[in-house]
Amino acid sequence: MNRWLKYILIAIFVAGAVVRLADVFRPIDRASWRESDVGAVARNFANESMNIFYPRIDWRGTSPGFVEMEFPLYPYIIALTYKTFGVNDVFGRVWAFGFSLLTLFLFFKLAREYLEGPGLIAAFAFFAFNPLIVEFSTSIQPEGLMNLFYIASVLYFVRWIENDRIWDFIRAAVFTSLALLAKMTAGHVGILFAVLLFGKFGVGAFGRVRVGIFAAVGLIPVLSWHMHAKGLWETYGNSLGVSNEYHWAGPDLFTNPYFVKGIAASEFLYVWSAAGLIVGLFAVVRAVRERAVRDALVWLGACLAFYFIAARTAADDWAAYYHVFSVAPAALLFGAGIREIMLFAKGFADRFSANTGVGNLLKLAAITTLTGFSLLVFAVDARQIRARILENRLTDESYVCALKLKPRLTEPGPILVSGDRCFDADGYQVAYNASFMFYWLDRKGFNVCVEDQSVAKVRAIAGEGARYFVAQNSYMKQKPGLEDELRFEFPVVAECGEFTVFDLRK
Repeated sequence: MNRWLKYILIAIFVAGAVVRLADVFRPIDRASWRESDVGAVARNFANESMNIFYPRIDWRGTSPGFVEMEFPLYPYIIALTYKTFGVNDVFGRVWAFGFSLLTLFLFFKLAREYLEGPGLIAAFAFFAFNPLIVEFSTSIQPEGLMNLFYIASVLYFVRWIENDRIWDFIRAAVFTSLALLAKMTAGHVGILFAVLLFGKFGVGAFGRVRVGIFAAVGLIPVLSWHMHAKGLWETYGNSLGVSNEYHWAGPDLFTNPYFVKGIAASEFLYVWSAAGLIVGLFAVVRAVRERAVRDALVWLGACLAFYFIAARTAADDWAAYYHVFSVAPAALLFGAGIREIMLFAKGFADRFSANTGVGNLLKLAAITTLTGFSLLVFAVDARQIRARILENRLTDESYVCALKLKPRLTEPGPILVSGDRCFDADGYQVAYNASFMFYWLDRKGFNVCVEDQSVAKVRAIAGEGARYFVAQNSYMKQKPGLEDELRFEFPVVAECGEFTVFDLRK
């Protein structure tokens, strides 16, 4: 690696780190259910029990709060920090930031397995400044840690099948298991691994002892955890969208264009940043047999298989973060595309070497086109990243309301909080549990979904111990007349913006 290439790569890494720093010191101050749930699990580990096998949420009703979720390694790491330094939301973001820098470094090593020179620079920059990757660099969600393990698993698997080194095999197996434990959605990487094994060793690959050991190391811990977590759901009825939401595609995948359009939109806008797709397609047209392009296409195909299997979630705009898996293979294709455009420009210019002026003009035109596409990709990325940073700097109205409402809830005890709808537009179950008000108010209690809202239901939950009902006005209005009935039955303790608090004991 020449000196200038090294300097450019270091500059990209430093710039990527600086971009990520912008959001590191923000508390959990957005109405993010996932961040609030992870924050609550971490806080409950620190305040109640550090038994990693029994994570607890706040919207627990009368249960102890044990919840079905991915293996809670990330909130547990946060909780260990809380035990040492005290509870502070910032620690979760600091850990995520650290994970993101390690992920950047590992992706650089992975890209170097396939690319060099300008192609390596382009792939690394594409990954470093992708808006989805940047978002998870400080989000208090398990995706950041999962992505670290996910990239590491691919890196060491690729090295293992190329060089057959035992330490690469061990690292690949362990990181694959950790990626699946951090988030089971990473399981589609098995498709990539199976194709790579078949390409290297043929059908006999699947009878090799090491492949069997790899599968056992990767799957046994994951399956064991999810059997245990499923038991928590069956016993206590709490789940973070695993058993209490229907994610899977059905026959309507082929009749309802929403799924294909939603998945395509997320890939086009958030993964490829529009113009990047043109560069990637150029790589496919010019060099589909090249290792970098071939492996990236297989990897991207594995990601798309997962998105279509889980289309009922992956097609939703709010679930664009599911598409974080596509960024690494897209970056490799982008880097390969940049390499191919430069080779094309050089070859085209060389044809006119007898006429230096024409050759240089054509080379200049090709390089200008290349530069234009690259700048457009990174301009779109920069715009999305800037919009996210500015949005996060705005004061969230719900958070402000929570700070105002908290001192008004003078009596101890559980609370009832409005949740979202029980079913989607197609009648499938969704995880309606809203966690942010519980987290901000530092209370435990009950959720009620929109369809179940009624005075009778509120009274029943009050009978189970709920002291206040923190009702979200927009959800109340979805049941005509409900707000008037509640105001007639229960005194209003406080009101703020979107929320009305009812006293359930008077």
